[in-house]
Amino acid sequence: MFGIYSRLRRLFHKPRPYRSIAIECTDRCNLLCVTCPRLSYDYKPRDLAMEAFKKLVPALKNYDNVDLTGWGEPMLHKQVYDMIRISHEQGCTAGFITNATLLDDKRGRKLLEAEINWMFVSIDGADPGTFSSIRVGGDLGKVINNVRHFVKLREEYRTPTYNGPFLSTTFTMNRANFEEVPEFVALASDVGFDQIHIKNQDVVSKKDDIEQILFPFSDDQPAIPFDKLESKFAQARLIAQEQGTRLLLPTFEYGITNICNPMQQGGTYVAATGDVSPCVNLGHPTPRMMPDGSTIENSGLSFGNINEDPYETIWNNPAWGKFRDEFNNGIVPKACEGCQLLRKSEFHLTEGTGTKTADLTSVPA
Repeated sequence: MFGIYSRLRRLFHKPRPYRSIAIECTDRCNLLCVTCPRLSYDYKPRDLAMEAFKKLVPALKNYDNVDLTGWGEPMLHKQVYDMIRISHEQGCTAGFITNATLLDDKRGRKLLEAEINWMFVSIDGADPGTFSSIRVGGDLGKVINNVRHFVKLREEYRTPTYNGPFLSTTFTMNRANFEEVPEFVALASDVGFDQIHIKNQDVVSKKDDIEQILFPFSDDQPAIPFDKLESKFAQARLIAQEQGTRLLLPTFEYGITNICNPMQQGGTYVAATGDVSPCVNLGHPTPRMMPDGSTIENSGLSFGNINEDPYETIWNNPAWGKFRDEFNNGIVPKACEGCQLLRKSEFHLTEGTGTKTADLTSVPA
């Protein structure tokens, strides 16, 4: 998600051992999205304490980027702006994924004053009714107005050393919204996003997910309308080309690999509880539906807790070392069997002329 920043940072600065660390600043959220894995298990909402975040500071020198996203809404954490600044002090870029419902003028200015480097906005519909049926509690009109205003604010806060954040939007497809992909590309292009990312769902944690996903999973799932998907993607590509918008679309290449994107980025996720895991999917006690009809009731895996031990101690946990070694040797650890992050996830990139992609050459040292 932040790969463009990571690559650019490595162009202008000495590469660090790992690309990114994900630190969930909060698992609280102001929406109840039907696709959210939080609905599949009993959890207690909490924020990551600032004291716990500061315990991670010595480790940040090993990472290019700090991703403050988890399964909550980052702007609910009152100190997220300080976390961005601290990340910069350690030479990292920083950003998060948001639903943008709280992105008002005050918060937008605070984010820009903190010099946030990137922000991805999750919007799962071009029609207000579709949007609110998926992102329960959300208002599409409000989100679009918030982002339009933030795009204008970004221009106001640009300086010779800070060009504002890279803005992307993510549209998670399912059977309820995929026909709106072309309309969404047109809408997002008009709003002023630098990139539009259309993707499939990453987590299959409840039976309803199997009914909605648009990739082969099990023999008893509903038929996938491939022809209609291809038609909608073709329309979306034409709109992106006409608008000069950077568009990422999923391919129709399916199957499971032994390559994990989070592990390639650094394989570190710190949950709001303080638990340290290899990725967000292992960072919570989420059920995992399996293609054979069985269910792993708790797919969580933690190698330690930052509230109890220094990060270096947790990193050097022999069990975590074994986990990393397995992936490095092309072996999928048992804890990752059935994980949809291992699904082939290459993207076709359609990029029109006059692209709106921001100038990202200025990255904090």
